[in-house]
Amino acid sequence: MLAKVGKIGEVPSFGSFFGMYMAHHTESTRIQLQGRIATWLRRPLAHKLRSLSNKAAGGVNWMEDQLFEKWHGLDCSGFIDGHELETSYSSARAHSRAYQAVTCVAIRALLNEAMKTGIVFDQFIDLGSGKGKACFYAAANYRFRRLVGVEFSEPLVQAADRNVKKFGADNICFVNADAASFSLPAGNNLVYLFNPFGEAILLEFLKNNMDKFRRSQSIIAYANDKHRLCLAKAGFVTLFRNQDSQSSLHQYL
Repeated sequence: MLAKVGKIGEVPSFGSFFGMYMAHHTESTRIQLQGRIATWLRRPLAHKLRSLSNKAAGGVNWMEDQLFEKWHGLDCSGFIDGHELETSYSSARAHSRAYQAVTCVAIRALLNEAMKTGIVFDQFIDLGSGKGKACFYAAANYRFRRLVGVEFSEPLVQAADRNVKKFGADNICFVNADAASFSLPAGNNLVYLFNPFGEAILLEFLKNNMDKFRRSQSIIAYANDKHRLCLAKAGFVTLFRNQDSQSSLHQYL
């Protein structure tokens, strides 16, 4: 209901105008809220529960990431667009993706699946390692003889080096290199990718390391696997895939 004003011809006071505005605003807000509630109530129960569950899980996951970084004294925060990443590898810049630290839950889900294969991995290799989050999580929770982060942005490598000093591990190192030309070490490697670059870089990396994949039981753990079809074309078999999280494991057989 609108607030009443004075007689005809009478200039309404500021209080009258304010009352009219607030009454209208409150009514509009109430109608919008009722509409949202009605829409939510019309959804199937399973959808409502899933929505609430996802929001709760998101909060728990965020808290886990914060606690992990705080506990180890790490700084993996920030978002940097791919075109803003500083690098001397100019040809790779066009194929790069934005920097954003991977979540603990995303790393854990894929690494747990990789461990189910029964393969004993010698090295953990993170392509597009950023500030090192995946390497630190893998070192803290799994057994690898050596962990290597490969990152084409030198400032991010410097940030990862600062983190490794705080983490206090002597089997983790970070390399400033273009993943396309990076050569995998001998042995069984668990190669981790959090969609760090486009198809061109991925294909070049596979081409340069096919002999290593043929001679070992190495696996590619691909999170946010947008270019997974490249792996199939190169002869890799999908060992596992989660459609919801868009993550998968691949091995050359």
